[in-house]
Formats: sequence, C-alpha cells, structure tokens
Amino acid sequence: MKSELSYALVTGASGGIGKEFATRLAAEGWAIVLVGRNEARLQAVKAGLAGRRAAESVVLPADLSQPGAAERLHAACAGKGLVVDLLVNNAGSGLFGESLSLSAAGVEAMISLNVSALTNLCALFGADMKARGSGRILNVGSFAGLNATPYFASYAATKSYVFYYSLALRAELAGSGVVVTCLLPGYVRTDFDDNAGIASDAYKKFSASNSMGASEVAAVGLAALWRRRAFAIAGARNRFAAFLFGLLPKTTPPAVMKLFLDSLV
Repeated sequence: MKSELSYALVTGASGGIGKEFATRLAAEGWAIVLVGRNEARLQAVKAGLAGRRAAESVVLPADLSQPGAAERLHAACAGKGLVVDLLVNNAGSGLFGESLSLSAAGVEAMISLNVSALTNLCALFGADMKARGSGRILNVGSFAGLNATPYFASYAATKSYVFYYSLALRAELAGSGVVVTCLLPGYVRTDFDDNAGIASDAYKKFSASNSMGASEVAAVGLAALWRRRAFAIAGARNRFAAFLFGLLPKTTPPAVMKLFLDSLV
C-alpha cells in the first residue's frame, strides 16, 4: 500500500475530521504531514499520534485560503524530501446566511479554500503520484453539495464542485495507479456550525441530534478509499435522503430545504 518513505498529507488536521484522519492513518502505519493554520494545535495532534511511523510525522502550518499556499506547501514537502503518497483534502470552511448579505471577503476566502486550494493540491501532488504510478487522493465534499442549498448557497456550490471535480479527476487518472475518492459527510459533531456563523439554537439542536462523530466519518472515508470507491455518503440517513432527493426535480429540494430552514432560523 505504501513505501517506507511515503507520507499521508492531511489538510485541516488540527481538529475535527482532519484530526481523526491523521490519528487513524498513523495507527495504520503512516507518517503524517499535518497541515493547518494553528501550529500549536497541529503540534498537539502530532504528540497524540501513535503508530509505527508516528514519530516521523511533520507539522507544516499553512493558511490554504491564501493565494499560492498550495504551491508553497508542495514546495515545502519537496524541500524536505517528503513523498506524499496519500493526499487527504479535508480543509474547508462554510458560511451560513442570505447570499446577498454575506461578506464578500468571507465568501472569497471560502471559495479559495474549498475550491482553489483543493484543486491545486490535487494537481500538484497528483502529478507526482501519476509520475510514480501510484497514489491515493481523498477529497472531502459534503452531502450539501448534492443539491442547491438555501442559506448555504455558496458553500454547497463549492462542495458540488469538489464532488464533480473528484469524479472527473478519477476518470482522467484511471489506469495510472492513482485512485481518487470523494467523501460526502452530512452533519458532523465539530465546530462547523459556530465557524459558519449559525446563531440559531434550534438549528444547532437539530444539527447535533442528526450528526455523526468525526471519527466515524473519517472511518467511512478511509474505508471507501481503500476499496477504491468513487465516493461515499457517510450515514444511512444521508444515503436515504440522497436517494429520495435524486428522484425529485432539481428545483424541489432547495424549495423544501428553504421552508425547513426558515422554520429553524
């Protein structure tokens, strides 16, 4: 599955699903490149890793929403001789609210992180993997990306991009030895709601009661990657909802979701 010199690079590794990816991969024998904005939190995650090569793990702080960050991260890995054979594009952010009222700077930063950074990291590390004839890429999308989602319009659109980009990249790399998988979580017990600017207690209560644990979601993603699946929707409820929404006209789910969200916020 991996050489003795290869690394798994996990973005957004300072907490949530990213921390769980790093923890599980380290336990499976990988050395981890931990990427995120908060160096102290990354160092704490590194200190908690356990596995045969956990001590070889490396912390590389980076704000991937900034222009050129993906290129600088790729260059830093090359400069340290880190062969990234598994790329987990987990870093992402969301914004909740009426689309016409959201901060332009906030939306731009979210799109840069969710779309541009992910795309560039796939291209840079994916090219290395293709040249070696082996590698795996796991992109974290969202259940929200399967449909247009009012009040999460820009966020859902970025995650729709992640899903369809992943499928297209997977097709392009077929036969190259590089596997691309997309993970589609729904609600997850992380700080996402607070970071997205959601103030409604009713929404947070609904989110919490329908959420999965970050460790469980990471396990679903890695299982799909090892099985070389194109994508995986985390959670039986989410898979059922995706099936039902798929039967409806594209304009119906957003209309239904708007009514539902209006009742919560």
